[in-house]
Amino acid sequence: MNHPVALLTGAIAVVGANSMVLAPITAAVARDLGGDPAEIVQAAAAYGLTTAISAMFLAPRSDTIGADRALNQAVIILIISLLASIFAPNKWALIGAQAFGGLGAGMAIPAIYVLAPQLGPKGEEKRTMGLVLSGWTLALVAGVAGSGFLAEWAGWRAVYVVLGVLMTGLWIALRRTDLKVPRVATSATSPLTALRVPGIWRGLFSALALMLSFYGTYAFVGAHVADALGRGTDVAGFITLCYGTGFGISTLLDKYFDRLAPLTAGAVSFAALAVIYALMAQLGMNLTLLAVLAVVWGMAQHLALNFVVSRLSALDQSQRGAILGLNSSVTYLAVFGGALAFRHPYELDGFAICNTISAVVAAVAFVECVLPQRVARRT
Repeated sequence: MNHPVALLTGAIAVVGANSMVLAPITAAVARDLGGDPAEIVQAAAAYGLTTAISAMFLAPRSDTIGADRALNQAVIILIISLLASIFAPNKWALIGAQAFGGLGAGMAIPAIYVLAPQLGPKGEEKRTMGLVLSGWTLALVAGVAGSGFLAEWAGWRAVYVVLGVLMTGLWIALRRTDLKVPRVATSATSPLTALRVPGIWRGLFSALALMLSFYGTYAFVGAHVADALGRGTDVAGFITLCYGTGFGISTLLDKYFDRLAPLTAGAVSFAALAVIYALMAQLGMNLTLLAVLAVVWGMAQHLALNFVVSRLSALDQSQRGAILGLNSSVTYLAVFGGALAFRHPYELDGFAICNTISAVVAAVAFVECVLPQRVARRT
């Protein structure tokens, strides 16, 4: 892994962790700032909402000013947000700080995705993207497991102090690394120009299906472990760790998937996800089998995410920022949609029905991948 690609992987890890740390520490934040944990979750919601908006309207800046400059500006916004979070005197100040941070995240993630395929070796764009995406494994482990432990022993503000230090280190590293790539945009881009790119709607459908099926199941893992298996948050964290381990291991498979035709790779990934969700529905009451399936789930999710991002990235080089901004908007909207759409089924019939719905969504995405190309040209 060359230095720029390693730096982008670290950037995904730090920015991604920042988006995940609040969930495990909401109880500690509520005890300090007042209110109940459900009220503190509003800060995470604000972060997700502004990230989706920023990804749609600010991410296209990568096409005009350069993804390297857009990433640098985004990290500065995130540093300011973290400082505000550290010194937040009440929940409303924290909500405001997190909402401001979402503006930076919505610019940062698409910019990283724009840079990844251009900074790696020629002919290995998907493998390079897979390496950068492995940063989400570090984000998952550090964000979910690390933040809970740190908040327990040093307080929730210490979590944001550590993130602030890491984000500042990232900014310094970005300033000292040449991430400039040729800019091919001939005019300003926007969500409207990106939505006119041939193939964009099918690409975004794949992104929505992937993330909706994922969050619809992932959002209720902890509840399932507590309600149906009668275990605590440590076990839920272990399942998450298993998923993250599989996600990281799957990086080793990227070079083999590079040899497949893009839609074939997508079809294989979504077929695997459909089978895994179906098996979860049948075997999810067994903790050992659930842990094993979580590892395989992480592997398949990584391959599918690599396919989706690479597919969108290849549509139009001159509008990569705008296109990948739409991808991030879809992703963060799926966070809300997955939790909301799957909540009622979970309350009716538990984790298995969530798995079943996720399997159906993944199966539909598989069908889209195998549709004849003559149909694809019409959309």
